[in-house]
Amino acid sequence: MNKSILTLIFLTLCTPLLQASPGETIEGMIIDRDTQHPLPGANVIIEGTHLGAATNVDGRFTIQNVPAGSYSVKVHMIGYKSQARANIHALLNRATTLNMALEPTTLSGSDVIVTAGYFESVKDAATSVRSVDFEEIRSDPVGAYDILSMMQSLPSVVSGADQTNEIIVRGGSPGENLFVMDHLDIPYPVHYPEQGAGGGPVTMVNTDFIEKIDFFAGSFPARYGDKLSSVMDVSVREGSRESRETKVSFDMAGFGASFEGPITPNSSYLFSIKRSFLDFIIQQSGLMAIPKYWTFQGKVAYDLSPKEKIYLNYLGGIDAIDIVGEDSPQQRNAENVGYKSQQHTLGITYKNLFSKQGYVLASLAQNFVEMDIDAFRVTDEGEHDSFYRGLSIEKELIFKADMVYKFTPSFEFSAGVKTIRAPNTWDYAWHSDELKLYGYSHDTTLVPALPISVDEFYAHYLGDTTAIVVPLRTLDTIESADSSIAHTYNSGGIHAQIRWKATQLTELTLGGRAEYNAYLERSNFSPRINLSQQLFHNVKTNLALGRYFQAPFYALLMAEGDIGRELDFYYADQVALGVEYLPREDVRITLEVFNKSFHDMPRQEVFSDTANRDSLSHYANIGAGRSRGLEFFVQKKFSHNWYGSFSYSHSVSEGLDPRYEEETYYPWDYDYRDVVSLVGGYKIRYMDYDWYQNYKETLFASFTSWLPIAPSDEYEISFRFRYSGGKPFTPKIYDHNVRRWYVNTDAYNTERMEEYIRFDIMLLQRFYYEKMNLVAFWDIMNVFNRDNPWDYVYNEDGTKDIALQFKTFPIGGVTLEF
Repeated sequence: MNKSILTLIFLTLCTPLLQASPGETIEGMIIDRDTQHPLPGANVIIEGTHLGAATNVDGRFTIQNVPAGSYSVKVHMIGYKSQARANIHALLNRATTLNMALEPTTLSGSDVIVTAGYFESVKDAATSVRSVDFEEIRSDPVGAYDILSMMQSLPSVVSGADQTNEIIVRGGSPGENLFVMDHLDIPYPVHYPEQGAGGGPVTMVNTDFIEKIDFFAGSFPARYGDKLSSVMDVSVREGSRESRETKVSFDMAGFGASFEGPITPNSSYLFSIKRSFLDFIIQQSGLMAIPKYWTFQGKVAYDLSPKEKIYLNYLGGIDAIDIVGEDSPQQRNAENVGYKSQQHTLGITYKNLFSKQGYVLASLAQNFVEMDIDAFRVTDEGEHDSFYRGLSIEKELIFKADMVYKFTPSFEFSAGVKTIRAPNTWDYAWHSDELKLYGYSHDTTLVPALPISVDEFYAHYLGDTTAIVVPLRTLDTIESADSSIAHTYNSGGIHAQIRWKATQLTELTLGGRAEYNAYLERSNFSPRINLSQQLFHNVKTNLALGRYFQAPFYALLMAEGDIGRELDFYYADQVALGVEYLPREDVRITLEVFNKSFHDMPRQEVFSDTANRDSLSHYANIGAGRSRGLEFFVQKKFSHNWYGSFSYSHSVSEGLDPRYEEETYYPWDYDYRDVVSLVGGYKIRYMDYDWYQNYKETLFASFTSWLPIAPSDEYEISFRFRYSGGKPFTPKIYDHNVRRWYVNTDAYNTERMEEYIRFDIMLLQRFYYEKMNLVAFWDIMNVFNRDNPWDYVYNEDGTKDIALQFKTFPIGGVTLEF
C-alpha cells in the first residue's frame, strides 16, 4: 500500500469527524549549559504573541492556550546569553516539550547582546560543529528519514554513494566516525552494517525520538576518543509525563508505531517498533533483492531525586537480504550474496548533579553485533554453491564516566574514564578455488579452443556472446579453509580537560586523552587545544589543533590472527582555523581552513608481479596521507517563514604510495575536490487565512487533501542541491587467459568518474485536528533523473558496466499523532 492511499484513508475517515481546537501547551525545562543545573526565573516568550512564562525553582515552565501552529520561542535570563529556538510546533491534544541549555556569560556594558540568537553554542567546540534539533531534521529533504545523510550538507562532508549514508569527513575513510546516543557508544546505528564502516543504507534511529544532535566535523574535545574524523552526539528526549501518546508512521524506513507516557510521577517510557515495507512491493515486481528488517528503540527515564536520574536506552535491528544475479558494487566482490545481521545496544546512564558547580555522568552498555554472510554461485544445474561463508560476532561491554566541575565562572575542569571488554568470534569457511587457463574459439569443429593473444581477444572475442570459452588446465589452486577464531580485545582510556575564560572575550580549552589497548599492547596520548577570540560582539576567530588516534577495527585484527598483534594505533594530526560572523540573530557565516595529516594507517603490503598487477599481503602500519582544504558555510535558521544553507568546500586528499621510496602521492578514493550543497525551505501557514478554514470543512477537502499540492494547516516546500567533483578510481586490467581482473600497478586513482549532481524536493503537510495531528511528506530524489555514476562492475567476460546511484526516486511518509 503506497503513501498516497494511506494518506487518503486517514484524511477521508478522520477529517469529517474532527474539529479544529483553539490551542494547547508548550512546556519544558531550562538548564545551565555548563553545570546542567535547572535555572529558576528564566523568561520564556513565544515570539509574535503575548504568551510566555517564567521557570519555577526546578527550571520548568508551562505555557498554556497556545494556538496550534509553529512558533519561535526565546529565552532570556540575566547572566546568560539569550537563546532562541525556531519552528517549535504547538500540537493539538498533546503537550509540546521544549528543553534548552543557556550559555553563561560574563559580558557587560557595550558587549552585552540583547537579542536572542538562534544558533546554540556547543560546549567545548571551537570549529567545525553544527547543532540541529528535531524540527530541523524533519524539515530537511533527507534528514526527514536519515540523520546521517543530513550531515552531508555540511562542507567537506561527503558520501561514497546514494546507496549508503556513510559520511566521509575531511579526506577520511569509512569507519572513522563516532556515534554516541545518550552517553552510549553505538558501533553500527544502521541496518545492513559493514565491518570497519559506520554507515549503511538505512538508519535505525527514530528521528521522532531525537531532541538534539551535536555534530563535530573534526577537532572534537578530549572526552571523545578512538576515532579520527568526526563525532555525532545524539540526545534522545524523554517520554511524556503528562499523558499516554501514540504515533503511527509510514515512510522510507518502514511502517510502525511509537508509544510514550508516564510510568509513575517520576518516570516515563518511550518505545517504537518499525518494519520494512519494501518486500511487500518488490515481491510483486519479480525482483530478487528484497530487504527485510525490523527496528526497535526505547528509553525509560526515572528520577531518583531532584538531582539524580537514570536512563535506560535500547536500540536494535534485525536484517536480512538475498542479492542474486544483480550487478552492484555492494555485493562484496561476489556474484550472489545472502546477508543476515542483527545489532543491539542496551545501556544504562546515571546522572548526578552532585554540586551547583558540577555533575557526574556514567554509563554501562552492552553492544552485540552478528553478521552472517554467504557468498555463492548458482551452478548450471541451479544449485547453491557457496565459496565463502562467515559468521562474526562482535560484543562490547563499555563503561564510561565523566565528571565536570566549574570552580569559578571562568575556570572549569572535566575528566573521565572509559573501559571496553570486547570478546569477538569469527567462524568462516573458504571453499577451494582454481586459477585456470582458458582457450577461445568461434567454432571448435574447425579450430580447437586455444590460448590467444591480447590483441586477438580484444579484436574478435570481447563482448562476443557466441564465443566458445574452454578451460584448458589448472594453473594454481587456492586451498579451502575452515576455521574458528576467538579473541578478546580489552582497552581503556582516560581524559582530562580545562576550559579557561582568560578574559571576557578569550576562551582557551586544553585537553588530553591517554589510551591503552591490551591486545596490541600499545598506548598513546593525544593532546587537544581550542582557542576562541571574540573580536566584536558578532565576530570571533577559532583555532583548533590536536592529535586523534584510532585502533584497527575488530574484523581486521581477527583476519590477521596473531600477526595482527604487531599493528599499532594509527592517527591524524589536524589544525583548523576559522572565522565566524553573525550578521543577524538568525544568520551565521563561517570560513575555515584545515590541514590534516594521516600516519601509520593499516594498509596491506603491496608487491607487483611481472604482468604489472598488484598482489596483497598482510596489513602493516605503512599508510600515510594528507588532506587540506577551505570551507565556506552560510546558514539561515527558520524565521520569517523560510530557512536555508549554502556550503562550499575545496580540498585535496592524497595518500602516500607505499611502493616507492620517494614521496609519491595519489588521490584518495574520496578526493572529490569541489563540493557544493544548497538547502532551502519555505513555509505557508494556510491556517491563518479565513478562506482556508472554510475550505477545510468541505467534503472536497476531505477527498483531496492527500494530494501533495493541496493546502494544509501548514505547508512547507524544501529543496536540496548537491554537487561534487568526480570520484577517483583505479582502472583494472583484464587477463583473458585466466578470465580475472587485476589492479593496475602503474598508478592509483589515475581516472575520475563524472561529477555528481543531484536535486531533491520535499513537500510537507501538517494537519491539526482536535483529537489528532497528521504530518505527511513527499520527497522526490534526483528530480531531473541524472545518471550519477557509482562504480564500475567488472564482468567475468572482460566487459564492464557502470553502476548508477539513485535515479529519480519518489518516496513519502505519513505520521498520525493521537
